[in-house]
Amino acid sequence: MIGLQVHESPIKKKLERDQTIMVERDWSSLPFDVLTVILERLRWSSHPSFALSCRHWHSAVPPFYPAWITPLLLNTARVGVTNLRYYSPYYHKNFEVGSDGGGHMLGAARGAKICCGSGRHLALGMSSAALDVDLLTGVVHKVPHVYKTMFDFIIYGDDACKMFGIDAVVPLKVAYVNQDDDGDWEDWTLTEFDINGPRLIPSPVTNPVIHRGLIYLLGEQGRLAVYDPCKHEKGFEILDKPMNFGFECYDSYDIYMFESDKNKLMVILIGQRGAPVHVVTLNENTMEWDKVDSLQGRALFTGTQASMMKKAELEWMQNRVFLPIFYKWLETVHVDLVSCDDELAFIPKSFSNTDYSTANEDGENCVDMWSYKLGQQEAAREFWGAEKMDYSIWIDLN
Repeated sequence: MIGLQVHESPIKKKLERDQTIMVERDWSSLPFDVLTVILERLRWSSHPSFALSCRHWHSAVPPFYPAWITPLLLNTARVGVTNLRYYSPYYHKNFEVGSDGGGHMLGAARGAKICCGSGRHLALGMSSAALDVDLLTGVVHKVPHVYKTMFDFIIYGDDACKMFGIDAVVPLKVAYVNQDDDGDWEDWTLTEFDINGPRLIPSPVTNPVIHRGLIYLLGEQGRLAVYDPCKHEKGFEILDKPMNFGFECYDSYDIYMFESDKNKLMVILIGQRGAPVHVVTLNENTMEWDKVDSLQGRALFTGTQASMMKKAELEWMQNRVFLPIFYKWLETVHVDLVSCDDELAFIPKSFSNTDYSTANEDGENCVDMWSYKLGQQEAAREFWGAEKMDYSIWIDLN
């Protein structure tokens, strides 16, 4: 009986060899270009966890600074007309975005006043018009103006598709404008002029604040004027209460109003050379200002037209007030502002000689230059030289 010899086909051998290689190769050996493609499809907030998987995966994660961790101080001080800088209290660095990354809007807005921000949108005021700027793309939309001079205050509505303009020259006047589906802004709608309308001397350094759907304008002594957008024709109404802040308030105070992260209407008063500092909140039952002794682990960012309070994860930032001071300058990282799945991050243009540490954990330099511990009794020397400028504003890109 003759035996038959069975030969395995070359194709079968190759399949078995490939399967063996796949079993032996684990996820840590994925090609670098594959990891890059995966990262492009993940949110920025997932990158740190991705980098912790193994050394190979960590090498594929590009250096980046999340732009949503704390509010950023957007400013144009000491920068050319084509660049923007964002100061981050978390990293204690300036991130400079050039003309190719959303900063070129300043070329078309020289001399403009920064009025307010809403997410990635920034409103600028000029003598002939207002401008709506997309900070990510640099696209500028012109908003028609109805006055020979700009409004005293311009703020966005609950989103960046509506603006309100407020003329604080007595009597108070208010207007609104909407953005259409094509991104163009319509004409302003004004309240009728009334020579006997409401009169209030507003705090000159703080924007009106939207609180529970109403717009509040703060007077220098704690009085409030309120406007209901649903009753536009009625304009502003000055409330009977509160009548004052509950303590003697001098003209030397800078007064800033904001809505806290817990939807409370609050005010910070900063005395000459940084002391004293008072924080009050509106008791909406009694309509009086109540003194606040602690920020309850939060940080307050103020000193510009827009102020905001946020929960602080780092201990050194808790119960601190942050103000812009420009007599000292910080390390500047040249970056692109990039979006990934609705999250924004600063991507350095050059990776050499750059420290990509997660944060300044101890905060020593930041404390000396930028912040004030609530309850501190002595005059805060770090406030000396604090600037109130039309070219800086706190914004939240979260």
